[in-house]
Amino acid sequence: MPVADIALKSFKLFNKLPDHVITELGQYAQFIEVPRRKVVMQKNIPAHSLGLLISGRLQGVDMTLDGKEAGLYFIEPNDFFGELSVVDKLPASEYIVALSKAKIITIPANIIRVLISKSPDVSAIINKRLARRLRESLAQRTLLSMTTPLQRVSAQLVHLSSTSIASNKEIANAPTHQEIAIMINTTRETVTRVFQTLQKKGIIRRNGDALIVCSLEKLQHIATDQEKN
Repeated sequence: MPVADIALKSFKLFNKLPDHVITELGQYAQFIEVPRRKVVMQKNIPAHSLGLLISGRLQGVDMTLDGKEAGLYFIEPNDFFGELSVVDKLPASEYIVALSKAKIITIPANIIRVLISKSPDVSAIINKRLARRLRESLAQRTLLSMTTPLQRVSAQLVHLSSTSIASNKEIANAPTHQEIAIMINTTRETVTRVFQTLQKKGIIRRNGDALIVCSLEKLQHIATDQEKN
């Protein structure tokens, strides 16, 4: 069953394309639902399609030499994944795992490659995403070199904070303590203790599923080891 045009147009990647191109894409696209912890893209296997996340949350992960999961980045709704393997036709360098029940649209890689060659807008967005992934990888390497879990959690929360100009920055549908632990190479219990410390200092607070950063400046100072007692 073709994916509805309106579903594809909701993605920035496609919203400047002519209606007839969107309709054609819909003929090739597939809609799938995956359960929590489902691997939706395998490492060391070329991605046969570009994935577009409608709802839920995904995480790019790799495995350390001792068999532990190492989180690389999160994928939020209206984002896409698998672009590197689609572009260079080489095996994927990480796994993509569903952190919750997720709804995904997939479009065959060969169709996306043709679209990249014909659409400057799509090509520009793909290139920008590749650059962002590289910067995220470099930032994650810096984060993992930080001395204490308090610094690493703080740096991760700074990264996740919205770019809103409001004084209180909201992280909607904040990752769980376990998901953050995977990102910063520590235990869930350690992350929980750090959250308790930050909450007692009034730096963060919970608001349902959202996390409010009450003082981004203090969080940044902790991450860079510049906190003033």
